[in-house]
Amino acid sequence: MIRLYLILLIFFLFLSGCAQQIQPQIALYDDWKSQLSQQSNWQVEGKLAFISPDERQSANLNWQQQEALNQLILTSFIGTRVLALTQNSDGAELEYDDEVYHDVNASRLLARLTGFTIPMDRADDWLKGTVIDSSLQVDELGRAKSVTWHAADGARWQINYADYQQYAGFWLPKKLTLKHRDIKIKIQLYEWHFD
Repeated sequence: MIRLYLILLIFFLFLSGCAQQIQPQIALYDDWKSQLSQQSNWQVEGKLAFISPDERQSANLNWQQQEALNQLILTSFIGTRVLALTQNSDGAELEYDDEVYHDVNASRLLARLTGFTIPMDRADDWLKGTVIDSSLQVDELGRAKSVTWHAADGARWQINYADYQQYAGFWLPKKLTLKHRDIKIKIQLYEWHFD
């Protein structure tokens, strides 16, 4: 009888081991930071919270870049599109409240129409944590911890990186906070994709 229980136990342990999906681990690139900075085609999904003295708003985000085209789409938690901001070498286009607006500067266009501001110029550098600046502080693994970001409009943003995830041979930011005067933006990133 004990032998039967032992055989059944081993059988169930074997089955449970087979049922687990094993995620393949990709080793980090030796020069992961320089290779990551060269990635010009990417997409990331997550959440964004905008906090100012007057209001608090949050949304799901889908941010993608294809070479010179940069697009940020914000949706509500029920999936309704709040806005779509697209920037390329010709300027910026914002789809908001069933209207389409244009400007040469994406950050200015966004702030003018929504009151919401975020540094869009060279956003992939601070979003991926591949910033090169004298104010940059890194952890023991070379990952960005904090940096002062100088936006094209002259605004200074303090960016803090709280957590990272390892994906496709890179360390990628998972949680970051941007502060400019009395504005705070919290970003939590879930899934990165590279072409």
